[in-house]
Amino acid sequence: MELLKLSEVSKTYITGSEFLPVLRGINLSVKEGSTVVITGESGSGKSTLLNLIGGLDVPTSGSIMAGGYEVERLSEKELTGYRSRVIGLIFQFHYLLKDFNALENVMIPAFMAGMPRKIAERRAEELLAQVNMYNRKDHYPSELSGGERQRVAVARALINDPPIVLADEPTGNLDERNSRNVEELLFSLVKKFGKTLILVTHDSEIAKRGDCHFQLELGLLVEE
Repeated sequence: MELLKLSEVSKTYITGSEFLPVLRGINLSVKEGSTVVITGESGSGKSTLLNLIGGLDVPTSGSIMAGGYEVERLSEKELTGYRSRVIGLIFQFHYLLKDFNALENVMIPAFMAGMPRKIAERRAEELLAQVNMYNRKDHYPSELSGGERQRVAVARALINDPPIVLADEPTGNLDERNSRNVEELLFSLVKKFGKTLILVTHDSEIAKRGDCHFQLELGLLVEE
């Protein structure tokens, strides 16, 4: 079943009198449960594309259908619900809240989505066990290594059971060993839980693992 469809999606940034076209009529169809890897040079628009799918930015033209939502037509309130129910986000930087421990960081999105605290806590504990971080659940971000923080970020992205996971250079800040560990963890979990993964990376080893691999060139997706 088709879970995500982009039709002629373009994005142009306007600064004063200057027009900077970043995406030029992107077409992409993604089936439920598949893994799509997108590569491209820095500044090619990879992160912009993920931001559009995630409802963090608005296309200049075109349409995005994701999880039954016509994303570009959603109000701010509706976008909050869309991101909470449909999208799990993993960034290059973990963005964990420094004043909360690992368990609380994973719980927060569920709690904000209205999940009862006890249920959110139990689910967060289960996910931390899945990413081999249960024994570190009471530790704060400053007490965790880079790889451990990113494992917590992966658990947080899955807490609301979203059908789509967007990962923007999830191993970009890690050394080789931790990169491979987080890579293996992410791919195994999205497969185990039947998630659809859209992943942006510079890592050629990760690119080989996708069901589909696209290169973003001159604002267009080219299948590799």
